[in-house]
Amino acid sequence: MDTREVAQDFAAMMAAGKMEEVAQKYWAANLNTYEAIAGGGLPEDMDETHGIEEAVAKATWWGENNEVHSMATEGPFVHGDRFLLIMVIDVTPKGGERMQMREIVEYKVADDKVVEERYFY
Repeated sequence: MDTREVAQDFAAMMAAGKMEEVAQKYWAANLNTYEAIAGGGLPEDMDETHGIEEAVAKATWWGENNEVHSMATEGPFVHGDRFLLIMVIDVTPKGGERMQMREIVEYKVADDKVVEERYFY
């Protein structure tokens, strides 16, 4: 697969709400993630994750602390070994008020796997 094929499948799966399947299929064992805002709704030790175990822990924490009502995506926008997705998420944080999140996520691909995620708000 080339980056465009990975990006298109990844985006389609995300738009269908198949986040766990995306992680299983596309996250590399050495995945690193970087949040744009320190402490932006996540525990501080999750602002950066290194390795799939930490990324899975972050995703699990997020799922347990947020109720997702719907998610829409725009893209992918591909450039070389990277692609962007615009994500709009209708979510209610645990103990909070329902809101619309809009973020751009940059993904870096190597060997048909996502090896890096960068979040922009």
